[in-house]
Amino acid sequence: GRSKRTAEESLVYGIFREYKKNMGEEDSEVPAFLKCPLTLEIMEDPVSLYTESGYSFERSMLQEALEKNPYQDPMTGLSYEHKLTFVPNRFLKDAIEEWKQKKTNHSALIHSHVERLSCGTDSEKEEAAEALKTLARDKPENRVKIAEAGAISPLVTLLTSGTA
Repeated sequence: GRSKRTAEESLVYGIFREYKKNMGEEDSEVPAFLKCPLTLEIMEDPVSLYTESGYSFERSMLQEALEKNPYQDPMTGLSYEHKLTFVPNRFLKDAIEEWKQKKTNHSALIHSHVERLSCGTDSEKEEAAEALKTLARDKPENRVKIAEAGAISPLVTLLTSGTA
């Protein structure tokens, strides 16, 4: 066997290694400002608390916290003389929806390339492999998505077929 890997083989290995390393981990690419500071999960219905802290929360989590103590900011612990109120954070909700849409479109692009890699003509397979290589180089987290989309087996097949 060969002792030195080609660039393509190194990329396939990198995709596989990144996938194994990140299996079972939370999605680290979700920007922190889209996550509720109480749950650390992406918000569905963000609201802003009327305090100096300026934090936004998932509505249900903030309601739960304010039911326990309606005078205390759940992040800072500061108490106020009046019951705390909140309003919908439409800007943040729009940002979350935009981020989800981009993520969906990006995943669809990766799946499209993997589909061509698996079922396309030889030239389509090579184009798809090149596109996946670019995506993997641009962002290491794409390597996990590429592996999860099922690219490893068809990439190995393409590399060992001698057409790549």
